Amino acid sequence: MNSLIFNIIKIGVIFVGMNMIVYQLVNEYKGLSEVEAITLAGSGANGRKDNYSDIDIDIIVSKEIDNDRREQIIKKVSDYMEVGNDYWGDGDEFLLRSSDIQVDIAYFEMKWLKEQISNILDKNIACTGYSTCFWHNVKNAVIVYDRNGVFTELQKKCNTAYPEKLKSNTMKKNYPILRRSFSSYYNQIAKALMRNDLVSVNHRLAAFLASYFDILFAINEIPHPGEKKLIDIVENQCNIKPENFKENLNNLFIQGNDKILQNLNIIVDNLDVVLRKENIDI
Repeated sequence: MNSLIFNIIKIGVIFVGMNMIVYQLVNEYKGLSEVEAITLAGSGANGRKDNYSDIDIDIIVSKEIDNDRREQIIKKVSDYMEVGNDYWGDGDEFLLRSSDIQVDIAYFEMKWLKEQISNILDKNIACTGYSTCFWHNVKNAVIVYDRNGVFTELQKKCNTAYPEKLKSNTMKKNYPILRRSFSSYYNQIAKALMRNDLVSVNHRLAAFLASYFDILFAINEIPHPGEKKLIDIVENQCNIKPENFKENLNNLFIQGNDKILQNLNIIVDNLDVVLRKENIDI
């Protein structure tokens, strides 16, 4: 089966599972001159949809679409909406009329998106956590509209092997701050515990986990899938993972503050075993 036929079938299955109103909505956005491409994203596109999932639509634009026109389109399918949300970037959120189905629309300028992919795949720039999320998003997006084929070409670029330099850079950026460096998350959490600063403990623990998962996906040469369902994704998709991976994370969350440092040590020690086994020197 060629890729075009496969993509058409994939799009059809997703649209049936969504709602035909959303298909209608996509057609509305196609009529705007600023719109270069429209894709389905999130759990609906990557096969991880559950009863709590919303519908994620990414609209790739040449320039910003004013809120008035966005609202005019959304009012055709919704009575409850938030247009122009900028908490996580430019976007709109609304409930489809006569349902409890939430739709999240995110807007990305094509120029900016291409720069993000270039930073990852050409320049191999790593971050402290979530280094390769945009690569994952573009690679796994389901294209429902592509005016000039530019997004299709960008997606083709994303269908490539994990660059060895990116893998190395991601681990060098994230491993030392787990426990080794003076400013490591481990040391910050230890100080926060001594101060009984529980807000800081939780803040630094979340950052620790962001870097930890960034390392695991780099080891497995898998683009980072985002912040949701990570334990299940590692369990099901990563061939290389620390011993007792899920159990150790559950202990970290369940056993309380008295054992946080002990559990963090176990998690990093088991990661070290993996790194030695894979002959990865950081």
